[in-house]
Amino acid sequence: MGKLSAVFVLVSITLLPLQSCRGGNPVYDELMRRGVTIGPQEVVRLPAPTLTDGLTAAQQRQAIEAVAEGTHTWEELTRRSVVAPFVLKLPKDDTEQGRLGRRVDLWFIAYGNMSTLENNEWLERQFKATGSETDPENGAVIKVLPESELQRHGLRPPQGPEDPQFVFAELTLLDRVRLSVTTRGAKLQSPESVISSSTLEPRFANDPQNPNRWRPILRDDNGRRYLGKSEPYFGYGSYAKATRLVDPPGAILIEYHVAFAEPEGWFNGTNLLRSKLPILAQMIVRQLRRELAKSH
Repeated sequence: MGKLSAVFVLVSITLLPLQSCRGGNPVYDELMRRGVTIGPQEVVRLPAPTLTDGLTAAQQRQAIEAVAEGTHTWEELTRRSVVAPFVLKLPKDDTEQGRLGRRVDLWFIAYGNMSTLENNEWLERQFKATGSETDPENGAVIKVLPESELQRHGLRPPQGPEDPQFVFAELTLLDRVRLSVTTRGAKLQSPESVISSSTLEPRFANDPQNPNRWRPILRDDNGRRYLGKSEPYFGYGSYAKATRLVDPPGAILIEYHVAFAEPEGWFNGTNLLRSKLPILAQMIVRQLRRELAKSH
């Protein structure tokens, strides 16, 4: 499993395969109200969406240009190309000593049919394209939890579109960490946008089958890799919003905002993951643009 797949899986956790809520998105509302809890004294707040529904073409452009902060022109941002620029922001205070919370904000414009992003079958195909191997060190393992596993924690299985869905994912980060999480997610659609959100479900902290945990990937004296001691994982929340632009025709702004805990033991306190994110984001953006255009 390559580096792209591991990070793309984190994006996919937010997008797939979520229930579409009729009256609202309870997971998103919770994220906006409480933020993402990283520890007893640390909470990371996610920004509100850049675009709200009902904006004019001029208002949408103004908001997107404000995010770009002059780094790219409107013509560059809206270029119909998989290699058009994107905007990636990593808050500087993430690196303050003692902070375990990290935040990533990503914006890019893609072209395609908005209904494609509302189609769970298409999304699931992109999801599976990240790889579904079950290699205990490298493969991504992702599944929607069945009713039997939810009932063990007193959770009601989804009865309808308004109920959140629970997804388990296990993946490798930069060949150094094996991470598994169970998340609760939901999706809300409108004529102009679709917003999907996901947050860590704490009731699975010590679950024997789908735990929230991480393990270091170590090497023995012969260079063979093995998984180290299991440690609890305790902080993750994200949302993605796709908004149809009034102009140019067929353009969609996709924004992704995530907050997560990066334990000290992941990379021994270095900013390894942060340094890799720009190239990883580039690969993710290009892949999503390519697949969205292909489906149009």
